[in-house]
Amino acid sequence: MNISMAWNEPGKGQDPWGGGNKNNGGGPPDLDQIWRNLRARFSGNKGGNGSGNAGGGAGGPSPAILLFIVPVALVIWLATGLYVVQPGEKGVVLRFGNYTSTQEPGWHWHFPYPIDRVYKVDTQQVRRAKNRAVMLTKDENIVEVEVAVQYRISDAMNYLFQLREPDATVEQVLRSAVREIVGTSRMNQVIQEGVQVEELEDRALDNVDLKEGSGQPAEKDALQGVDDKLVNEIKAQQNAYPEITDRSRAKLPENVSKIVQATLSSYNAGINVVAINVQYSQPPEQVQGAFEEAIKAREEEERKKNIARAYARDIVARAQGEKARILLDARGYREQKTARAKGEASRFSELLAQYENAPEVTRERLYLESMGEVLSSSNLILAEQSEGGPLMYLPLEKMLNDARRNKQAEAAANNGMNNGSSGDGASSGSSTYDGSSSGSSSSSNSASDNLRSRDRNS
Repeated sequence: MNISMAWNEPGKGQDPWGGGNKNNGGGPPDLDQIWRNLRARFSGNKGGNGSGNAGGGAGGPSPAILLFIVPVALVIWLATGLYVVQPGEKGVVLRFGNYTSTQEPGWHWHFPYPIDRVYKVDTQQVRRAKNRAVMLTKDENIVEVEVAVQYRISDAMNYLFQLREPDATVEQVLRSAVREIVGTSRMNQVIQEGVQVEELEDRALDNVDLKEGSGQPAEKDALQGVDDKLVNEIKAQQNAYPEITDRSRAKLPENVSKIVQATLSSYNAGINVVAINVQYSQPPEQVQGAFEEAIKAREEEERKKNIARAYARDIVARAQGEKARILLDARGYREQKTARAKGEASRFSELLAQYENAPEVTRERLYLESMGEVLSSSNLILAEQSEGGPLMYLPLEKMLNDARRNKQAEAAANNGMNNGSSGDGASSGSSTYDGSSSGSSSSSNSASDNLRSRDRNS
């Protein structure tokens, strides 16, 4: 605030340096003369330069006016020290250029300028910076990547005074971090979802113990003459630097964020990284078509792999079901055979006592039962050939089947004819039926006797 006094008005010769000769002929002002002029003005004398200019102009301000003006000016000057820190802001107070304190939101007072100065910093505002550039990947492919960073001020004092241009520094650190990640990653890890790709190159210097006589300088020899404090600081910075293990596309923002935050923290920049967004990650336009074809081919490969996996799951499920069924059938067959064998064994054990009592009868009965089981499931044919004559055979099975069918037909016909007849007719029919049955039985029995006699003779 400028306060205009009587001696400040130009052209009236009322200033304490007197007579308008302010620069003393271009040289420095005469301090003694200035002091005398001031004393003359405040003492009520006129013509403070002693040159006899007694009648020129009005006299200086009276002491009463000065006693009123000076306190008012002092109060106004002190009132300029009031300031408000808004919510979300921090006030950094400097006194004669040196940091004094950081004030929280609210009303505060400081010594006015030029003693104190206050810098207000918004610590809640999310600031943004981005970088877009064409870069070379690890497998010597070119990609165009655009990455944006969102950050917030965490320490107002460090943000103001640790870096000359903190926002520009954030952009440079972001550019460096993106180039580091892209330059050490493969193209498919930058552009699309990361695929586990085997690292082909050998890290020759990893986990190598450089000892004396190994052809490499030992660490203690290489660091001779270097300040130990500096060496420890360098080692601490290397240990604090983040180690990137997963370089997939999904981890690209996280990896960039780690490097940016580690670098800014090493600068004591007072900045926290909020988020990293990969807004664009594609090959150059010249190879965009070929790259899209490669992506389609990879998608087709994945589709066929999924079909093959589904088919394999279906086949495996069916095979497992078939295996379970076969195992169950095998167990059932085993139990059946085991039970039958046990039954046969017990039957033969029971026959042993009978055989000991009547061996001939028991042997004959066993023979007949066995032949009955065999012949019951076979076609019976009698064949006889005389010397020089034709072969004569008798199809017994066919004859028995025909007789059985004829008997069933006669029985059906008799039942149809005798539905309304008396019981005698039915009895006669029955007797007729029995006769035919007995006739067929006798013929079959005679045939069986002949077979048995032939088997015995053979």
